[in-house]
Amino acid sequence: MPGTKAKLILMTLVLDGCDVLLLDEPTRNLSPLSNPVIRKVLGKFKGTIISVSHDRKYISEVIDKVYILTENGLKET
Repeated sequence: MPGTKAKLILMTLVLDGCDVLLLDEPTRNLSPLSNPVIRKVLGKFKGTIISVSHDRKYISEVIDKVYILTENGLKET
C-alpha cells in the first residue's frame, strides 16, 4: 500500500500545478510497471524538482542538473 499512496500523492502534486516538488527517492517502493510512468510524468513537469535519488535511470531521464553533497558542500557534476 505505501507505493499506491506515494503514487497518488505525487500525481496530486503534479496535477495541482505545484511549482516545486521536493522528493526523497521518488521511484523507491514502486512497481517496475509504475516506474516508467512516474519518470515520464516527472520528466514533463514544468516546475522545479529538488530530489534525492540513487536511481540512475530516474536521474538520467528526469534530472537536468545533478549536485553531489561532499564534505566541502554541493558540487555540480
